[in-house]
Amino acid sequence: MIKRIVLFTSVLLVVLIAFTSCSTKQLGNDPEKTPENTDELNGELFRETIVYYADDAGYLIPVMRRIPWVEGIAKATLRVMMDTPDQQESLMMMGLRPLLPEDAEILGMSIKDGVAKVDFNEAVLNCKDAVAETNMVQGVVLTLAGFSTIDKVQFMFNGKIIDKMPFGTKVGEPISPMDINVETYDGVMPDGAKVTVYFQSTSVSQYDYLIPVTRITNAMNATFETALEELLAGPKDTDNMTIDIPQGTKLLGLQMTNGVTYINFSKEFSSLAADPNSEAMVLRAIKMVASHFPEIEQLEILVDGKKYVDATQIDDIPVFANEYD
Repeated sequence: MIKRIVLFTSVLLVVLIAFTSCSTKQLGNDPEKTPENTDELNGELFRETIVYYADDAGYLIPVMRRIPWVEGIAKATLRVMMDTPDQQESLMMMGLRPLLPEDAEILGMSIKDGVAKVDFNEAVLNCKDAVAETNMVQGVVLTLAGFSTIDKVQFMFNGKIIDKMPFGTKVGEPISPMDINVETYDGVMPDGAKVTVYFQSTSVSQYDYLIPVTRITNAMNATFETALEELLAGPKDTDNMTIDIPQGTKLLGLQMTNGVTYINFSKEFSSLAADPNSEAMVLRAIKMVASHFPEIEQLEILVDGKKYVDATQIDDIPVFANEYD
């Protein structure tokens, strides 16, 4: 009899352990159990995370934030997207706005097979218009997809999955990252390849930032050359964007040698050196465009075939559009 009791207790213990392990795996709120993309500052561990906000013109803006490392860092990251007084103060200088309302709550979060299920309260449904609603959904998806174990996001509200939000944004199925800030066209939209280019904001804020734009081109393939030509062409929304590339600059050619891609601009580009701030923003925009082409390892910029900026200088430019501590 004693042996049977011991045996039953052992089996029960194994079942409980297995159940607990399974539950933890499916209901855990942190998609990353070990630090990733982390750095140490003043003895504290931070994760460098790209978080998305909106500017006054309604564009999504990626910002690199240093999130203090905690267990449940994905939740912590979503909280810096909420419209709290602390976030308002930290984003005021950039002229950006959080995507989630102040009274937003994360009721639960799980990760399984690359899909993050995030359960919000009903406050998140109360977006002011269709643009804010779409931006909120896309910004959350893009932010969470920055974690290595998340490919898609399933939105839930008070524990339930709904087909669409009040302004029509569909959230009934897991959502993958989408093209960001897709340009609109008054006439016939091109049906060619898409490229991502980066333009400078014309916001009156004290902080200059880059806006990623998805442009549909007439080209059959999305090449680095096509993207650079579109960057030189400048933004379509000139009320809210600009690019400080000197007028008349042309792309004379591209060449890849020993892992270095050489960009050869015409002589007009050299006048950019007269304004260090403009030069820094243009070089960052070029590097961000190049970041969408994995085959490009290093960049060097030439003007009329002569070195203008070498690979070492461009290597020092951060590989994210904007930064704010």
